[in-house]
Amino acid sequence: MLPVWYILYTFNCQELKVGDYLASKGKTYFIPMMYKEKVTREGKHKRVLLPVVHNLVFLQKDDNEKKILEFLSESPVPIYILRKEKTQDCYEVSDKEMLEFRTLCDPNFSDTCFISNDEAETKPGKMVEVVHGPFKGMRGKLHRIRNQFYFIKSLAGLGVMIRISRWYCKTLD
Repeated sequence: MLPVWYILYTFNCQELKVGDYLASKGKTYFIPMMYKEKVTREGKHKRVLLPVVHNLVFLQKDDNEKKILEFLSESPVPIYILRKEKTQDCYEVSDKEMLEFRTLCDPNFSDTCFISNDEAETKPGKMVEVVHGPFKGMRGKLHRIRNQFYFIKSLAGLGVMIRISRWYCKTLD
């Protein structure tokens, strides 16, 4: 069975501390990151890797839910698992979706733009599958802005927009 991922939330920009805690427990986790320019005290520009969305961490499920909740409760920082509204079950992301999302969130890829899930949903576009290039096999929405095309994929309240050639995409029926 393929592993699934939980979506974790914390407060007050504590996602890096949560990441450190998960790493100390030997857990596999993912925090979407991107490079930003910061000005040092000396006035020099420095590229720094920062979280895209504060308070958001993905945790790979490697144990039963009860044990995971137990070890999360021992964290020095409050951590909450995203739950489904109607059933209160933990929201799970498939490994395939997570792999696609992690690929799109690569901080070394320069044409990445992060948007809210609502913004991603409201952008017009057709559902497509990428058939060429590094994102081959991924499904999402193809959106056009001033003669440039963007592939949009959203997950857990975060949308990722990547500039792509429309010829790399096949429209889904």
